Amino acid sequence: MSISQRVYRTDLKLLRYFQAVAEELHFGKAAARLNMSQPPLSFHIKELESQLGTVLFIRHSRSVALTYAGEILLEETRRLLDSANLALARVEQIGRGEGGRIHLGIVGTAIWGGLRLGLQQFIADYPAIDILFREKSPGVQLSLIERHDIDAGIWRMETNPPPGLRSEKLHDATFLVALPEKHPLTKQTAIDIEQLRHEAFVTMTAVHSDWTFLQGVCREAGFTPRIVREAVEPQTVLALVSIGIGLTIMADSYAQMNWPGVTFRPLTKAIPADLYVVYDPHHLASTTRHLIDVLKQSPDTLPVR
Repeated sequence: MSISQRVYRTDLKLLRYFQAVAEELHFGKAAARLNMSQPPLSFHIKELESQLGTVLFIRHSRSVALTYAGEILLEETRRLLDSANLALARVEQIGRGEGGRIHLGIVGTAIWGGLRLGLQQFIADYPAIDILFREKSPGVQLSLIERHDIDAGIWRMETNPPPGLRSEKLHDATFLVALPEKHPLTKQTAIDIEQLRHEAFVTMTAVHSDWTFLQGVCREAGFTPRIVREAVEPQTVLALVSIGIGLTIMADSYAQMNWPGVTFRPLTKAIPADLYVVYDPHHLASTTRHLIDVLKQSPDTLPVR
């Protein structure tokens, strides 16, 4: 059997006893340091030597010295106990909700706006918690939550999650019309959605965006939007808007950024784009609960540029 295959039964308590004797090189002083009497300490050191099948100390009448094996064990014991203490401290920190890792599903538009400030605050308050973002559509996020591959998901307009899951509103938000800066409608302070009846639309593909919902809103207003271009990335959509290909409807979080050639205007009848967090309450770690609470306290909106 190789060294790597052998399973050692030595516990950390014996190694702590050994470390005290090895550092004091005196059984009496080591016993006092450990707040125990000398005879049981001597017994435990002999027990450790028996388990390892090697002598760790050279014992003289007035002194104690480490063997070469003992010197190596002292180096490894210090490293091992330091590692064990760090591991236990990390687990204790996770138990208090102050450390660990959160796998968070999210739609890309969610991070801009007030949620961004909430995330900044959480990272500052809990530096030992690592957030791993998974940018996925709501449908994919639901599957990941149900399989416990992510701890929570954030998207828009989800008020009735499947049985067993829970939804909480994080922020009030709304959709805005994004127009080429020289478009006649930019002269208005607000736009009626019916005014978009004959406009050309540039959109993201439905699977990656809120556009399926928005198409339904347009149909309720009595028209089917005339889509002339589709793009995968929102910045591509806004770039096409900026050069006059068409207009689009996007969450107000995008208006927090400066998009050259693009002007945002609200709708006269607001279309909600509220952000929700969805999770399984039976598998909700305290770290994720902390994150949700911090995000709910961050501002709903920031000034529109």
